[in-house]
Amino acid sequence: MARRNPVAFPSSSSQHGGFLFRLLRRLLILVGVLSIVLAGVGGALTYYVITRQSWQEAVTPQSYLLSSYVPLNFTDRSGGEHDGWLLLGLRRAPVIILSHGYNSNRSDLLSLGAILRDNHYNVYIFNFHGAKAKESYSTLGPRQAVDLEAAIETVTRQPEINAKRVGLFGTSVGAYATLLAAEANPKVQALAVDSVYPAPERLFDMEIDDLLGGSSKPFRVLTEAEFHLFMLGTKSTPMPANLSRLEGIPKLFISGRDDPDMAGLTQDIYRAAPQPKQLQAMENSLAGLTSVGEKKAYEEMILNFFLQNLPLHAD
Repeated sequence: MARRNPVAFPSSSSQHGGFLFRLLRRLLILVGVLSIVLAGVGGALTYYVITRQSWQEAVTPQSYLLSSYVPLNFTDRSGGEHDGWLLLGLRRAPVIILSHGYNSNRSDLLSLGAILRDNHYNVYIFNFHGAKAKESYSTLGPRQAVDLEAAIETVTRQPEINAKRVGLFGTSVGAYATLLAAEANPKVQALAVDSVYPAPERLFDMEIDDLLGGSSKPFRVLTEAEFHLFMLGTKSTPMPANLSRLEGIPKLFISGRDDPDMAGLTQDIYRAAPQPKQLQAMENSLAGLTSVGEKKAYEEMILNFFLQNLPLHAD
């Protein structure tokens, strides 16, 4: 009679090992899918932040019935063209160049420009972005500083302008550009900045947090990495590094309690800056002004700073 071989059953340890392997494989697939999704969402948010621009110009010089102005465009180092308005004040008086902030444009500074022009300054207001610009995204400061330097060179070649005496004003991205351009240009004799930050990453993080409705450390690490990929090839020097070059140049720093994080960064840079300097801690920064009275007081503060530190008289 033939003997039957015993039937082999898988051991419990083999079953357990197979289950763990399948579970681990599924977890790895899930992690991979989630990573791809998060990277995609982070990339979309990063792209949104660095390409966000305000194109609608709410007002123009005609809106303010300004007859003494000329359109004056300039070309940046990459060949892109930037639109600008030159408001003509007293011949051979200094020029004050106004640089708009993040998600803004030149029209948002026209009211301030009109006040300065009414007090006989020449005023130049321009756009960092435009239909004829070469780049479609913002570096949140470094490239805008280069554009501002090109604007200074263009404006100071105009015969109506005192080429040796330039004032600068900027807010957020324009403030960062203002400090960098002033450090590199001896023509700048006085400057005022509202809501300035030490590095583009700081503004980027704030914008990401605002979009998410709060801070997320893991997501911030991911989006910062993607931001740095976008910024490859862009030279970015931390703001405090060359502040010593501004010694002897009057400086006004403005912070608003409406944005405590940005106010803290602005005050840090103020403390690191050399004399002479002033700090104005206000209820609202320029971007947060909520009433006509607040706006008027703000513009008068800027005007008084320049009247005291950038006299109208010719050399």
